[in-house]
Amino acid sequence: MYTIFFYVVWCIDWRPSQHWMFQIANVLFFLSYSVPTSYYGILFMHSTLIAGFLILITWAWRIVCAPDLFTWNLCFLFINILQLIYLIYQRRPINFNPELEQIYRSMFKPFKITRIQFKKLVSEQFAQIVTLHIGEAYAMQNITKTDRLGLLMSGKANVLQDHQLLHPIGPCEFLDSPEFESRGSSEDKFKVSVIAATTCRYIFWQRSALEYLFVKETYLATVLATLIAKDITIKLYSMNNKIMTDKGSHLDIRLPSITPALASKECKPPIVKTLKKLAVISSHCPKSPIPAGKCIS
Repeated sequence: MYTIFFYVVWCIDWRPSQHWMFQIANVLFFLSYSVPTSYYGILFMHSTLIAGFLILITWAWRIVCAPDLFTWNLCFLFINILQLIYLIYQRRPINFNPELEQIYRSMFKPFKITRIQFKKLVSEQFAQIVTLHIGEAYAMQNITKTDRLGLLMSGKANVLQDHQLLHPIGPCEFLDSPEFESRGSSEDKFKVSVIAATTCRYIFWQRSALEYLFVKETYLATVLATLIAKDITIKLYSMNNKIMTDKGSHLDIRLPSITPALASKECKPPIVKTLKKLAVISSHCPKSPIPAGKCIS
């Protein structure tokens, strides 16, 4: 019984080593599986595997004449070639027009948004680019619905309330971030007017399109929520600089103290209502359609 077990478990007559091509192929496999899992490491891994499978295919066809080994290694070769092509395709150069390039570099690149993600965000499937001439309106007070989000790419626009200037909007700033965040129902209207002061180009997204996109691109949703919150805060400070109390000082807009301050009689029109609205929006985290955003200080 012991003798039978010995012959089953242990090899008594070892075969001679395989051909040198077989050994070289396995050395390449060893090297490919030893690299780190970075982009260039994965690139090196698939390139080395392709070389290894090419040698194994030659070995199976010319040396051992085994059609099954030849077929399997040929399949593995094609899989790795396709993987390598896909990796190279992912790193292809993606160029935008100068306006979109400026937006990407100044707003999205610092958050590690890839060019592929940004291209998807500004694609025709989700976004539209529009030109406004001097005096044309992006939104009219109590008329335009708050069902979209606009980002100014070039030019200058003014935000007006009851024909009085609240603050300007420049490139790389949202045209309607407070309205986009404060929307309560589909029938909400703008409480201000946004008028082009110069020839402007802006890109805008319908709310429904963003909701559809952010179902899969959750990190992009978080980044956009952060950018909107930052934009609202900048507008809040900009408008606060125009308000003076009876004592000749500015309000302390550090929340939550601003809300009772705005309710006091020390503040004067015309932008108190709008500033109070911005303060309320800034006091809580962004709402839909951006699911993963958090408040930042």
